[in-house]
Amino acid sequence: DLRPHLSAREAGTVVDAVRAAASGDPRKVAGAADFCSILVNSLELTGVSVLCAAAFHYCSLVAVREREAEESSGLGGGEECGVEEEECLRQAGADAKFLCALAGSGIEEYGAHAVKIALDSAKLKSMETLAASVVRSNESGLPSGRRSTGRRLHGPDARNLRSLLLSVNDEGDWRALAVRSAACLYRLRGLASHRSALLECGDGYGGVDPGRVTPDESRASHEALHIYAPLAARLGMFRLKTELEDAAFRALYPRSHGAVFAMGRGDDTVSEGMRAVLSDVTCQIKRIVQDDCEFMDNIESVSVTARVKEPYSVWRKMLKISKETNQSVRDMSILDVPDAVATRVVFKARKLADDESDDATRDREQRMCYHLLDLCAAAWPDHGESGTRLKDYVRNPKPNGYRSLHYSTTKRWRGQSWPFEVQIRSREMHKNAEFGVAAHWNYKREGIDGGDGRIDKTSEAYLRSADDWRRREASARAKRGAHQPPSSAAYTTAGGGGYDSESDDNSPARYIEEEIRRQRKRDRETRLAPYLEALSGDMTDMTREAVYVFVSVQPPTTDGSASPSSSSPATLAEGTVLSLPHGSRVLDAVRVAEKWSAFLEDGRGNLYDGRGAFAALRNGFRTSAMGTERLDNGDVVSIVPTDSLVSAKWSGSTGGAGSSFQ
Repeated sequence: DLRPHLSAREAGTVVDAVRAAASGDPRKVAGAADFCSILVNSLELTGVSVLCAAAFHYCSLVAVREREAEESSGLGGGEECGVEEEECLRQAGADAKFLCALAGSGIEEYGAHAVKIALDSAKLKSMETLAASVVRSNESGLPSGRRSTGRRLHGPDARNLRSLLLSVNDEGDWRALAVRSAACLYRLRGLASHRSALLECGDGYGGVDPGRVTPDESRASHEALHIYAPLAARLGMFRLKTELEDAAFRALYPRSHGAVFAMGRGDDTVSEGMRAVLSDVTCQIKRIVQDDCEFMDNIESVSVTARVKEPYSVWRKMLKISKETNQSVRDMSILDVPDAVATRVVFKARKLADDESDDATRDREQRMCYHLLDLCAAAWPDHGESGTRLKDYVRNPKPNGYRSLHYSTTKRWRGQSWPFEVQIRSREMHKNAEFGVAAHWNYKREGIDGGDGRIDKTSEAYLRSADDWRRREASARAKRGAHQPPSSAAYTTAGGGGYDSESDDNSPARYIEEEIRRQRKRDRETRLAPYLEALSGDMTDMTREAVYVFVSVQPPTTDGSASPSSSSPATLAEGTVLSLPHGSRVLDAVRVAEKWSAFLEDGRGNLYDGRGAFAALRNGFRTSAMGTERLDNGDVVSIVPTDSLVSAKWSGSTGGAGSSFQ
């Protein structure tokens, strides 16, 4: 229901866009509507442009999937893609088929901003498709110590793909990242519904093993955990992050999910105790803070918030504790997780004089953190057996700049000790942790492949990035000012219901509804603004410092033939996502691949010494003799056996993953 979020005119425009994108197909209309509902309910994105763009993006991907299914089954109805068209699409780039699906769709009728979001989303989708096609490991060719998990994104590949998505969207609209994150949740929900339907119908479960995760479920779940949930967090959309993690956790480990969920969300004694402890501790901390006159006289603002750790986070913490203590996870309960229940105190000190320096205020805030710690320690003292502990990240910040006090202790409830944690930090520390220097991926990277990965970790660098973001946002708003989506002054659905014009309704109730919607939008923009500033800084830093490319290594054929065949399937290839220093060339990617690939490390010769058994291609075309072509974000460097090159180009270099909507 769009009424709480959009005016009647705006809702009419969105409904009109859904029908236009689906070309009247009832199934596409339903799917696009469900997809838009995720943006509204899970992401709180209610702008007309982004919802219209999402509807066209969804329907364009369905169109691509339908066309590929027709071509693979030979049922294309005489409209098969000709050789010239295939060559044109290949030269146009990885995103050509997704852009072609938008061409002629009519999205331009809904404004330049909607077109921009849809095009940026298509570009991101093309990068995801390349990753699904290229990133893989050759299990049979790797030593047991280096074997991985086939096509599953993990570790450096996931980290570099996240950075690649941000880099290719550096000049794009951040809403495109949100659309693709929502698409992952849509995909997970669709897979879960499909499994439930098959299990309910019986008949051998329709080929689905109830105890085994399907490849599609595994891939979508790992993408959610390692790509899209972190993206959602960087966008400040924590409800989407939680829903992605919960859906992926449920799909990958249904039993563990059920057990952990029951611990913290059920109606048993444990969940009741957690809620009671959380409520009591939060109220007590508020009283402690408010009753301390000295503290209250020296602050400008203070907030006390509380949370219960989400099931996926609880499970990960249990695994960590199990590894440290050699205790089986099966023998643990949520009471073994010290921060399953936590409260956070965030305050801002007021300046005692007009000329007080920021450094002096910052120093006082640090001392006030320890003052609050003393108050908490007095309220919940350490009796020896309670397991009270302090993690002091104020005097000893984490390497990424994170600063806070974490005081873990216990509270008695119904004769049992219940653990909880109090986090104490200043407003500046909190902003730094949530969306500032400490939150930047740059400071969590292990370095750039083939480079030293040195970066500017100063707060000044973050502030410069934030200023760049503000200037670019102002420029983008000025460009969009003249492009507004069309109005639907009197749109009515075919069934007689729908959204009537509001032009003649000037009642007080209508005015109040509009004011509530505007206030909700202002609150949302205020909440997201610092996250988007930090995200923009991250994208600027990564674009300036690194380039992210796909590298695929095709092994020699085992039958001595000159080209890949059915006897040497593409699944034998190795592939990864590399992060290289900005300005790197094909030769640099090859040098890193020679150290990484099992096929290239066994003395077959250097690719550029005239004796090698392999040759390099960039986006399907043979490179120069010295590999001096400069790399761009999203390029595909294919390393193939020399005897498989029958011409200057190789049609299989970029892979051909299926493109079902996800």
